[in-house]
Amino acid sequence: MTSTLVSEVNGDGRIYRLNQHVAAFISSLGGFALGVTMGWNSSAGEILRNILNASGTEISIIGNILNVGACIGVIFILFFIKYFNRITAMFLTMPIFIVGWTFICCAGQKISFLIIGRFVCGMSGGAFCILTPIYIAEIADQNSRERLLIYFHLLINCGIMYAFVIAYVLNEYDTIWRYSFICAMTCFVVALVNLLPESPFYHLTKNNEIKAKDSLKWYRGQTYDDIEIKELKYRVSHLEKITINVLKNRYVVSSFFACFFAFLAQQLSGVNIMIFYALTLFNVGGSGDLTGSEQTVLIGGVQILSCFLAMCLIDVVGRRILLIVSSVLMGLFLILLGWFYKLRDQNPEYDDLYFWMPPTWTTLFFAAFNIGVGPISWALLGDVFPMQIRETAVACAAAFNWALSLITAITFGEMLGVLGVPKTMWLFAGFCWTAGVLCALFVKDTRGHSLAKIQKSFSLENEQIEMNSME
Repeated sequence: MTSTLVSEVNGDGRIYRLNQHVAAFISSLGGFALGVTMGWNSSAGEILRNILNASGTEISIIGNILNVGACIGVIFILFFIKYFNRITAMFLTMPIFIVGWTFICCAGQKISFLIIGRFVCGMSGGAFCILTPIYIAEIADQNSRERLLIYFHLLINCGIMYAFVIAYVLNEYDTIWRYSFICAMTCFVVALVNLLPESPFYHLTKNNEIKAKDSLKWYRGQTYDDIEIKELKYRVSHLEKITINVLKNRYVVSSFFACFFAFLAQQLSGVNIMIFYALTLFNVGGSGDLTGSEQTVLIGGVQILSCFLAMCLIDVVGRRILLIVSSVLMGLFLILLGWFYKLRDQNPEYDDLYFWMPPTWTTLFFAAFNIGVGPISWALLGDVFPMQIRETAVACAAAFNWALSLITAITFGEMLGVLGVPKTMWLFAGFCWTAGVLCALFVKDTRGHSLAKIQKSFSLENEQIEMNSME
């Protein structure tokens, strides 16, 4: 089988990549719907607190239940994709989104409806955390894959920006159902996935080489090389059942550690807390010359621009460098943010003197997050695991991320009470530095590597031959 790995580029050196970008964008629209759901909580939480007089506990449950739903959705989709192809599975998440938003829009003052709606929307969003990276990795060529995998995080940021802008445009005292309805309309864009062809890899798993070649032509152009079909067949041949030897393989363990530390750096930086409660944090912590709503819009725009920058840089400097730079800068800006709050606690006059610090350090923190840790942590799920355990391993990693987000959100109030704001920021900074650097040590540089070559790098085939000879 190793002879199928001899070619790394098409025979004439030309690959038509426009359709790959279109497919990566459309398949990431589930991330857009997820981002809207995440950003919704920022403004809705303020309305619930100030207008509907919801308690702090109720607001916390409404915000955090999304994480629980995402965890369940990640596990649930594992059974779902056994019976449906990638495109159908992505499309079928749309009705689930609709059900969730229906509960939210019809909730009125019924907190229980909001909780149910957020949970259901979280399930759909969690499903896309598996479906999108796997699909993009299957349709991307080896020289575009890392860049295309960033689309998912980019569309999450676009969804957050959409929710922030709508909240800014609408009057704060409009009923919450109107804001929710405008946010809910975004889930219908998921239907566009039906315009995409199924991945060639999936067709080969069903022994349909003709459709696989047609799909590959759509993604590569008419000049695609037959060697890529052979590489895909090589990958299909490694879909056997999970064995203990696969899980004990040191390269597989290294891949788990890479995802583990990437998500630690993401969630233990407190980034999701800042997104869920952005408006409240800016109204309380300060937003300089801007209003809290204006600052959320600024943050949304910075996230999108930074993600575009990551997309441009990842093929130039690679994942490792971006992860290190991102985590170091995130920690630095959290240190500076904590330093400001310490000064303000010592002397309230510093609040007027250094009013520009909170929005500046927070904005730069989000910029640093989105040039590395944010997009790369999701991109790793596309190609970091071997075929034998890919779907299960991706589900475990994504579930770990959402569980960690939930734990961080639940304990955030306790940390503030025990440590105070400055020390909490410094603790998050320490997590960023430690987890980011450790992640970079375990991350593979896969630029220019086909998925078949990555599969071969795990040396699982050689281990299987050795096991067979021992028997």
